[in-house]
Amino acid sequence: MFGGCCMVLVAEATIVQSKGAHTQYLVIPSVMVQDSQYPFKAGDKVKIVIDTHQKILTIKPTDETEPKASPDNANMKQKESK
Repeated sequence: MFGGCCMVLVAEATIVQSKGAHTQYLVIPSVMVQDSQYPFKAGDKVKIVIDTHQKILTIKPTDETEPKASPDNANMKQKESK
């Protein structure tokens, strides 16, 4: 099923419907999150891609071109605008 050279993490997850909204949440089991190969952490921005024909949902890191906000970056932008 998963051909290739690399280790693949597999676990069952649950999709939870938010009450009073159209938002759904994907609950990723702790056994997967605690694995040293798990690539995400809380607060990471991700891109969700859905192949509607094959019913495959893929989650991958976003391609962030802007540097993450830090006190140094904020101070630099303030100095540039003066």
